[in-house]
Parts: sequence; structure tokens; C-alpha cells
Amino acid sequence: MKKLLFCLAMLGFSLGLKAQRDVVTRETRIYSIIGKDTLRVDAYINPKAEVKPEGRPVLMYIHGGGWTMGSRVNAAQEIYCRYMAERGWLALSIDYRLAGVSVSPSGTVQKLSDLVGSNMIAAKTACSDVVDATNFVLQQKDWKADPNKFCLAGGSAGAIASLQTVYDACNEEEYTLRLPKGFAYAGAISQAGCILIESGQQRLTWKKKPCPMMLIHGTEDNAMPLGVLELDCRFIGTEPIADQLEEMGVPYWKWIERGADHVMAMRTLTIYLEEQYHFLRDFVENGQQTSIITESKEKVPANMSSVDAMIQYVPFYILGYGQYLEQMDWNNIKKPESIVF
Repeated sequence: MKKLLFCLAMLGFSLGLKAQRDVVTRETRIYSIIGKDTLRVDAYINPKAEVKPEGRPVLMYIHGGGWTMGSRVNAAQEIYCRYMAERGWLALSIDYRLAGVSVSPSGTVQKLSDLVGSNMIAAKTACSDVVDATNFVLQQKDWKADPNKFCLAGGSAGAIASLQTVYDACNEEEYTLRLPKGFAYAGAISQAGCILIESGQQRLTWKKKPCPMMLIHGTEDNAMPLGVLELDCRFIGTEPIADQLEEMGVPYWKWIERGADHVMAMRTLTIYLEEQYHFLRDFVENGQQTSIITESKEKVPANMSSVDAMIQYVPFYILGYGQYLEQMDWNNIKKPESIVF
């Protein structure tokens, strides 16, 4: 009975999404070919939405997966992009080059954090692809992207790539010089992310002030620190980032979910959508200069303690892993066996 109710709930939700799919179109293009990697971008556009003379505001989503898994294709990511596209944004979901990892005889993927130097290398590789994707999108005249309202968003590793690209662009790191002259990202949404700096550096240093940021994090996140973590490099989390934004007078929205763990990296693809859109509208489109601090707590905090727990809290991310919404078999929903957490 429980499984039946769950399937019916998912089916009902999918019917609601059908109307959304009827309005918003999706188009896939190749934005880069590097070695054996063919990198694609999915563009979600509402052709009925008003387009201002300067073009559509842009939100580019960067998927998570510990630098080793995931892709632009995921039912939850599609829900997120379609929600923003419905409201007139050019919403994008991109691939990027994934890091190589070793596999033990038992088939267990070795954690990237155990591989010396891998986090920084993987992050910079992803960020370089984000820059290439940015340039590609700006060159697609029919997509009508507004270069002055180009935002990044991502979860987990994708949140790092979002924040890291903004940080490196503000500091004019070499790979970011490929961006158009005078270009600057207009906003960033981090769903459980960090900024990476070399070990030994104590804090972030900004050559230029960054764009407004929305920083979402759970207090029990054991994958991405809320504060600071030293591994093969230094992870600077939501709290110190927000503190520095406050010092610099940069508007931000810090959202802390008490008791929640790293599941917030995926859960915010299908909850708090209105709040994230309000950030984009108020902070990016309307130039809001005040900052917001939000704390929330559920009676039973969301967690990713098991695949079953993740299906409860982030069903579309897990059951729609590697699938578009129209590819999901709502009458035969199965727990994926190939996902490693």
C-alpha cells in the first residue's frame, strides 16, 4: 500500500509537470569537445514569456556528484530549470568533465577526497568548462541571453563550481580571462557548496567584489563544511563566505536548514523554488541591497543516511537519475542499483 501511494503521488506530481512541459521547450546543443569528452548544454526556454530588449536573464545549473558522477540530465534538475524558465529565465543545465577515480576490487569507488590534490584539480577543470559554456551561451543569438544578468547555480560539487568560478573571475585567474571583456556573473546560488583555496591560505581574498549570493546549507552536512575544512586543500563554507560578503557590503541570502545533512544539495532542486526565484528576481533583476538570514527546521530533518531515505526526501533526483521527466516509467518505479553514495 505504501509503495502504491508513493507511485500515485509521483504520478499526480508528473501530471502537474506536464502542463509545465507544454509551455517550456528544451533544446540540447554541444558547447565543447575536449579530448574524448563531448559536453552538452540543455536550454529551457518559455517562448511565451516577454523578452526584454537586453535579452533573457540566465541561470546556468551545474550538477553535483563528487566530481565523478552525474550529468546535465536528471528529473529533479529538469524540474528546477523548467520552474525558472516558466518565469522568463533562460535556464540551462550543463555537462562538465568528470574526474577519474580508482575502483577497489569490491567495486567501491574511491572517495575523491582521498586522492591527493584531486579536489582542486577537479574543481578547476569543471570551472574551466563553466567558462566555455558561458561563452557558448552568449554566442547563441536565438537564445537571447542577457550578458548583464548571467547567474550560476549548483549543488554539492556543482555548488563549488558555481562559487569557485565567481571567486576566480573576481581574482582574474587565467582561465577566466577567456570570458568577454567586462563580463561579470550577476548572481550565484550555492546548494551546499564551498570555495576551495590552497592549504596554508587562511581566508578568501577578493580582488573585486563578487555578485550577490544565495547560500543554502544544512547544519549536519558532513560532506561540505558549514565552516572550514582542511583536506588536500582548504574548503571555505557558507558561514565564512557570508561573513566576508557582510564585510564587503555584498548582498546575500544565507539559508540554514537545522538538522539537515548534505541532502540539501539535491533537495533544493524541488523545494524552496519560490525563494530561489525571489533571490534571482530581487537581488539580480531588481538590485536589492539588503541581506537576508533564514533558519528553518523540520520536525524530522531531511537526511541522506540511505538510498531509501533519499528516495523519501529527493525522489525525483534518485528515481530520475540520468533521465528526463518524459523518460520516467511512472507505472514501474524502481530503486536504481547503479548509484554510489
